[in-house]
Amino acid sequence: MLKIINLGGTEDVTGNLTAFEYGDDIILVDCGIGFPDSETLGVDLVIPDFDYLRENAHKIKGLLLTHGHEDHIGAVPYFLAEFPNVPVFSDKLALGFLREKFEEKRRYPGLPNNPSLGLITPETEPLSLGVFTIEAFRVSHSVPDSLGYAIRTPEGTILHVSDFKVDLHPVLDDPIDLNRIAAYGNEGVLCLLSDCLGVTASGYSQPEVELSKTFDLLFEEAAGKQIIVTTISSNVSRIYQIISSAQRLGRKVVLLGYSISRSTEVARGLGYIPFEDDVFVNPRKASGYNQADLVYIAAGCYGQPRSALGRLSRGEHRDVKLEEGAYVIFSADPSPPGTIEPVEKVQDNLTLRGARVLFSEIQDNLHVSGHGTRGDIQLLAYLSKAKYYIPIGGSIKRMRIYSDMIGSLGRPSENVFEQREGDTVIFEKGSARKGDPVAVKDVFIDGSNIGDVGPLVLRDREKLSDDGIFVVIVPIDQKTRQLAGDVEVVTRGFVYVKESGELLNKTKQSVTGLLQKHKEGLKDWNNIREEIEKRLDKMLYKETGRDPLIFVQAIYL
Repeated sequence: MLKIINLGGTEDVTGNLTAFEYGDDIILVDCGIGFPDSETLGVDLVIPDFDYLRENAHKIKGLLLTHGHEDHIGAVPYFLAEFPNVPVFSDKLALGFLREKFEEKRRYPGLPNNPSLGLITPETEPLSLGVFTIEAFRVSHSVPDSLGYAIRTPEGTILHVSDFKVDLHPVLDDPIDLNRIAAYGNEGVLCLLSDCLGVTASGYSQPEVELSKTFDLLFEEAAGKQIIVTTISSNVSRIYQIISSAQRLGRKVVLLGYSISRSTEVARGLGYIPFEDDVFVNPRKASGYNQADLVYIAAGCYGQPRSALGRLSRGEHRDVKLEEGAYVIFSADPSPPGTIEPVEKVQDNLTLRGARVLFSEIQDNLHVSGHGTRGDIQLLAYLSKAKYYIPIGGSIKRMRIYSDMIGSLGRPSENVFEQREGDTVIFEKGSARKGDPVAVKDVFIDGSNIGDVGPLVLRDREKLSDDGIFVVIVPIDQKTRQLAGDVEVVTRGFVYVKESGELLNKTKQSVTGLLQKHKEGLKDWNNIREEIEKRLDKMLYKETGRDPLIFVQAIYL
């Protein structure tokens, strides 16, 4: 009996993690991060829930990665911190990005010193992991070395094709191997797991190479001006095209931001960005150049406040100053959840500082998606000749559109399984059915802490953000445990103190009266504190209609 368990990446695109389980063997495909939304205050990252894997750690034989984007590899260090003996396999660029991550050990407590990283490519021998045999084949995406996997199981062959498009003329690597996919289809495919993000767009996707003309034209138009281009740091093909256009027009390149700089260096080391050192200018020396002789490639296309572009938009970057009339080009769509508002904020700030901001809504051909549109997705489904289908990497509505599309190809709609996170599909004797779901939850990363930010912490942060904090300080005699002075109140972000004296005095009197009722003293402080918090919660909401975070603190004298 084969189980396919989705542990992340179906409902909000990111945080991809899929488990394939047969008997005492489990293999995993991808292990990525998600992005916090506006309600998860203070959270840096979201990673998949490893609870099911902890319960079955002895079964895990390996982790396969499809490509080098953060939503597919970003959680690998956290995974290896818990499962240090599990080998990880991918092509050379994704492994290069991982090795760069592993250099930052202090960010990942518990990360083993020498994780097992193995190379798998379309040219390597099939990989055996327990009962599974895995073969890699080339797919096209917005990052080179992207792979699909044919997973041979005792129940049949599974094709796992994560983010992909049909690009027959990619910028840096080989095109998608449609012949090999068709060959698997002719052999017989039990189930196809397919990217469905672009299923809402008709026709076939645009090739990445078309953007070269756009950069040439815009850079010529911006003659004499400062140019800043922002894109995804792992989009090596896009970075290559930006540098190529800059070189054609005689400009040098400044890599602005840690993620852009490190990704580019990894890609240069592997030969994907074959430019000499003299093409690049150190950011700290960029101010000494005529800005019309430079092109900046800046991190921050998703509006991250602490990114290079975010700081530049606020005039806070220590090395670079935004010039009046500068061209700022967004060559990425704000697609991950929670990114539209911060992107617009950065774009507004840049505009107010005098920049000409160009983005997809007002300028054609600034971004080409790495995800195939409906024609690409239909072609993959047709060539695979799969018996069953599981859409991945999209959203709930896109899964439903994918199901309808499969029906339009003459395949039974009941043979499509729309997996939500935690859902299981069971394959047995050539048939498939839904299995019992696995409990999953979001795991939040806050700084270097993993999973200690739960619903209660987020609720408190929401209260602080919305209604502020109300602190009550109670002086207690250490020997007698009696009230030893006046109750004090401190508030921030709740009410304007100078205009709320009557309310604050009322709360002091209420707390003092409650404390004086405890004639035996204030020995049972925990219960008394809860009593104060409940009384003030009702009182403050009744008086103001607000619900601040209430904190009662005893000071022993």
